[in-house]
Amino acid sequence: MRITALCSTAALVATGCIQDLSGPPAVETIPLRATITPDNRCTVETLGRTYTSIGHVRGATPPTFTGTLENSGFHAVGCWVAMSDGTDGDFVLLFSGDSFQKPFEVGSYLPRFEPPYGSSEKLVSVSFQTVALPDHRLKTVDQSTGAVTIEAAPGGGRIIRVDVSVIKYEG
Repeated sequence: MRITALCSTAALVATGCIQDLSGPPAVETIPLRATITPDNRCTVETLGRTYTSIGHVRGATPPTFTGTLENSGFHAVGCWVAMSDGTDGDFVLLFSGDSFQKPFEVGSYLPRFEPPYGSSEKLVSVSFQTVALPDHRLKTVDQSTGAVTIEAAPGGGRIIRVDVSVIKYEG
């Protein structure tokens, strides 16, 4: 809803000034769901499409998603995914904190545009770039809803479940 107000001072009224108090236009949010499993499988569902892969998880090492970067203030996992029609995409999760040589911590992580380096808070940035949107990527922002949940799987592995809102981000 747009709300406008007439300027209150006599000088501004004489010039016909109208002040726009509506704020920036609403940004469309898009649901994105994904699962990365300890057996190196990745599924991403968004924009009415489902992308999958087997054997293309990178970054933290399955099955426990153990961090591989020493003294890093972030830890990440990503995967390449595709549809049967050849449309593909790149899915990346960037978590706050350090998981060097230890499994990702079980729990719920809040979506953010970029988690702060070295933070101990459970924050995560979600990004998906697909050839279906050549000039954009889907990305969480600080106002995104939902969560990324890391669950313990049988045998000590980890399952990463993503259920967040994202926006089309140019770049």
